[in-house]
Amino acid sequence: MTDTPSKPWTMQQIAAAAGVSVTTVSHTLSGKRPVNPATAERIQKLIAEFEYVPDSGAQRLKSGRSGMIGLAVPDISHWYFGRIARGVEEVADELDYGLIICSTSNSDPRREKRYFNLLRTRSIEGLIYTASREISASDELVRVSGSSPIVFADERVDALPDVPSVTSSNFVGAQVLGRHLRDLGHTRAVIIAGFAGLHSTIERTKAIKESFPNALTLHGDFELKSGYDLVSDLLAHEVRFTALFGCNDYMAIGAMTRLREAGLRVPEDVSVVGFDDVDMAAIVTPGLTTVRQDMAEIGRRSAHLLIAGLHAGGFDAVESESLPTELILRGSTGPAPQ
Repeated sequence: MTDTPSKPWTMQQIAAAAGVSVTTVSHTLSGKRPVNPATAERIQKLIAEFEYVPDSGAQRLKSGRSGMIGLAVPDISHWYFGRIARGVEEVADELDYGLIICSTSNSDPRREKRYFNLLRTRSIEGLIYTASREISASDELVRVSGSSPIVFADERVDALPDVPSVTSSNFVGAQVLGRHLRDLGHTRAVIIAGFAGLHSTIERTKAIKESFPNALTLHGDFELKSGYDLVSDLLAHEVRFTALFGCNDYMAIGAMTRLREAGLRVPEDVSVVGFDDVDMAAIVTPGLTTVRQDMAEIGRRSAHLLIAGLHAGGFDAVESESLPTELILRGSTGPAPQ
């Protein structure tokens, strides 16, 4: 009596046990050629019992494809970009792609070049890229986008209009916020915006100025402290306003903190709005009126867009997408003080 081979089995052992050729086992796994249903069932049972795992490395070497895609974000530890990453990961897993997540440290050129090289060497088949600071494209990004599959997530880059993107409707979302404040009777507003070069910052600021054309705009970095410090500057210069638009929720919440320290009530003295609908927006006091965008869905759509382009062999038929936003009314907005 011979000993049963230890697990996991090889494809050759599965074929021998099933009484078929290795080619038949391969066809059963790939589904590219028809296999007798009874035979296929027998092979699948042996695969499950003896824990056979296909040699994906050999398969990819043969096909010339890595089966991997990349995601480049400014800071993977940030709540916002983590949500995008989760969406990309869900679709990559669903469609049997591996995922390499690259943190570019706010678009550090040295880090970006390292990840762009993964595209050049075909270590990854395509890249989902999220900008962090500027609307202009680096020379390296221009070169890579001309020869490699790339999709922009969250931010559009106008300098590269042929690269497909998935973004939120930033202009429409901010336009709704501006109209909401205007309908409450506000006439003096300030805007604490993010990085001046980002497409989302430009769109949101432009939309608010439809309702408040004379609104003063100050730029920060999207963080809590930035909103806090910008309001400190406004108070120090005795700028008078009854409405404040934060280009994201973190800046708006930082602003609310500084206003309370200065003895100003939200919303009785100043109404405050944000953008994103982060988890914190619902639990601060008062709750923050904001615009909800679905970052995880941006990630999911970006992954679908990239993989569709890979399967089609190009992006000629792939169109950019702009996802809808939703106004979320909470306690941080109220009628303008008399």
